Amino acid sequence: MERLLQVSAELLEEVGVNGFNTNLLAQRAGVAVRAIYRYFPNKWAILVAMAERASALERTWIGDLRSQGDGDWRADVDRAIDGYYEAARRHRGYAALRAASQASPELRAVDDRSSRELQMDLAAGLRELGVTVDDLRLQVLCLSIIETANRLLDIALQSEPQTADLLVAELKRMLVGLLQQYLPT
Repeated sequence: MERLLQVSAELLEEVGVNGFNTNLLAQRAGVAVRAIYRYFPNKWAILVAMAERASALERTWIGDLRSQGDGDWRADVDRAIDGYYEAARRHRGYAALRAASQASPELRAVDDRSSRELQMDLAAGLRELGVTVDDLRLQVLCLSIIETANRLLDIALQSEPQTADLLVAELKRMLVGLLQQYLPT
């Protein structure tokens, strides 16, 4: 199964979600198609398994969104964005998987679950840093941050390096500007 997921990531990167299929995977992995069906009923099940693994990795790429105790929340923003972006760039098939999540209800469900988990982590971190808004406002703030970051980082992952670097820098600037309204300077 590990080998199938590894080859799937390589294929997804090469041919995209529309070109990806179990026959091509079997050929590339050097196995019979029925061996794939032993683990996965169809290509979407493979992509969902890849998305779930990536979702678990995302949290390690970002790091702890709760207070780091040093009082420099701006550095924490930089660390989280840089950690995610650099790891996502190196992870085979990740950008193609993120792009596919916009078109597939199965993958979108995994992405939504991951976003909710990140929003809860961020809310806990912001509370620790002293954000005192009501719960609804905090929920909307965290939703805004996570969804904006996801979209801009998705674009960066599909962009040329110079454009990607500028997008990442602008995202950091936007998040710091937004959070300055709620956190001590």
